[in-house]
Amino acid sequence: MKESQSSLLNRSDVQSLLKAFIDGSITVLKPVLSQTGDFTYPEAEKIMRSSSHFVKEILEALSEESVLLKELFTLVVVCPYCGDNRLTIELACPHCGSTKLEVGTTIEHLECGYIGFEEDIKNMVCPKCGKQMRALGIDYRKPGVMYKCTSCNEFVEPKKKYTCLKGHVFYEDNAVLKKVFSYRLNPHKKDIVEKDIIDLNIVAKVLSAKGLLVKTPARIRGKSGVEHMFTLLASSKNGVSAVVVDVLVSDKYVDDYAISVLIKALDIDASEKIVVFIPGLTEKARSILNYYRVNINIIECNDISKVNIAILNVLNNLLKPLNNIT
Repeated sequence: MKESQSSLLNRSDVQSLLKAFIDGSITVLKPVLSQTGDFTYPEAEKIMRSSSHFVKEILEALSEESVLLKELFTLVVVCPYCGDNRLTIELACPHCGSTKLEVGTTIEHLECGYIGFEEDIKNMVCPKCGKQMRALGIDYRKPGVMYKCTSCNEFVEPKKKYTCLKGHVFYEDNAVLKKVFSYRLNPHKKDIVEKDIIDLNIVAKVLSAKGLLVKTPARIRGKSGVEHMFTLLASSKNGVSAVVVDVLVSDKYVDDYAISVLIKALDIDASEKIVVFIPGLTEKARSILNYYRVNINIIECNDISKVNIAILNVLNNLLKPLNNIT
């Protein structure tokens, strides 16, 4: 996925995510280990109404554009063959490969060099030479917890043996470490992002007061079967789409991209469709949209702070008189 910063910030789902960073709802977006064994970002998925895979692509794209800063959260061992991190870990003997190991606190008889588990030594008599071990530090010492292979009868420093769900077996020296990141808003980009954030809260309140169910943003499946993201969807309680709004913000007058927005709007069923272009359209784009548009209300607005008013003016002509605007 490769989009310019301008087109990324135009996306309704991205706008919703960045708004959460701006208003402090999210300070640091941290990954969460899911039941499938993958690290996901459920907080962002909920805000963007998108899949975990898509959210990861967006987060990576925003970090590439330095809108978000990504920071190392943790390192995860993954299978070098399939990349899965759902692993069974066993301790194996480095000599014979056996996983039949015993572990315990050990004692070493300093005179004869015997090493064994403390629980196997009776009355502190050395099993090897038969001498009594009386004084710690003089007759014997405690090396600590050690592992013993029951197959080759040697005390060993075990190595980790991994088996993934697909049955691939590998050892820690062949393991792949995958970086998992958290994300936060780049403070140097905050002002730039903030001025381009679309807040349709006033429009949403008006439509909610009309008894409509409002989603911002909204993912809608078109007649073509393709899912499209819109800035706002207001639907009746029986699920019929009443009003769909899409807002496109650009740093210059919109030209060819306007056609894509038009096609997206034409692909969905809704009683009323409103598309807002900020700061406006080129003459070429305006001519094309005027020629092809069908049941689409097009708004050109050169001031992002006036978007709600512009949309409400159109809604006043489409719906019953709107009162108690807050």
